[in-house]
Amino acid sequence: MDSTKHLKRFLLLIIMMFASGQLMAADAVGIHDAHIHYDKDMWRSLPAADAIQMLRQENIQRALVSSTPTEGAEKLYREAPDMVIPMLRPYSSWRHRYFWHKDPALKAYLLAQLKQIPYRGIGEFHVFGKAADSLPVEQMIDIARQHHLVLHAHTDLEGMQILLDKAADLDVIWAHGGGNVDEKYLTRFLQQYPRFYIELSLREHMLDHAEILTPQWRGMLTQYSQRFLLGSDTYKPRRWAELTETVADTRHWLGQLPVSIVADIARNNFDRLFPKLNNSESQ
Repeated sequence: MDSTKHLKRFLLLIIMMFASGQLMAADAVGIHDAHIHYDKDMWRSLPAADAIQMLRQENIQRALVSSTPTEGAEKLYREAPDMVIPMLRPYSSWRHRYFWHKDPALKAYLLAQLKQIPYRGIGEFHVFGKAADSLPVEQMIDIARQHHLVLHAHTDLEGMQILLDKAADLDVIWAHGGGNVDEKYLTRFLQQYPRFYIELSLREHMLDHAEILTPQWRGMLTQYSQRFLLGSDTYKPRRWAELTETVADTRHWLGQLPVSIVADIARNNFDRLFPKLNNSESQ
């Protein structure tokens, strides 16, 4: 019974999309990806030039790139400054990831790294709950404010509330849209904080069993179409290996939306947050 219902809904959606001209070939949708990692465990097996080629093959035209250590972001930026928007992670190693938010040396580390290349934001960083309410995190936010940087946070509901309260005047991206955080909180943040954005890699519960956007998500993506970003999250070698499938999955649900909304979520929102700099994105 349920399968028949889902099939009918799927066929109706396809008919509606054809009728309105919204069904696009997957490879026609250029994407600006807000969640690419190029960590040290990839440098030897996937040289920077090959990584850039992989992104271009998927019609990923611009990408936020961060890395642990941050030299990976610098490698990809130097390889393709027209494509790569480098993001600075606040931890220098995987071990540092677990205590960076209480490290008194964080401020000096960030200021030193910002001199290397034209970083455009800080993140993706991991911090959870009350750990976000620390002096080093406040210093990081002050640095972002002074240098006009975007924050990209992987956090839980409590952590995001703390960050938004401290950085309401900054552009703040929630990695994975909080993962499985209830949509009512996403809507509340979208309404309350005009500079709050949601990045959708690995976001749960967007699709039903027939791989169709749920009514709740379709409504939210439509109403707040200028506040969402796409992402692939290549946080481990397997995610790089599965990049083609990941991007295809993204284009599948993206193609269920009206063309104007697709353009915002796939590219325009990214470009508003990260307008192109002169001289091919360089200083």
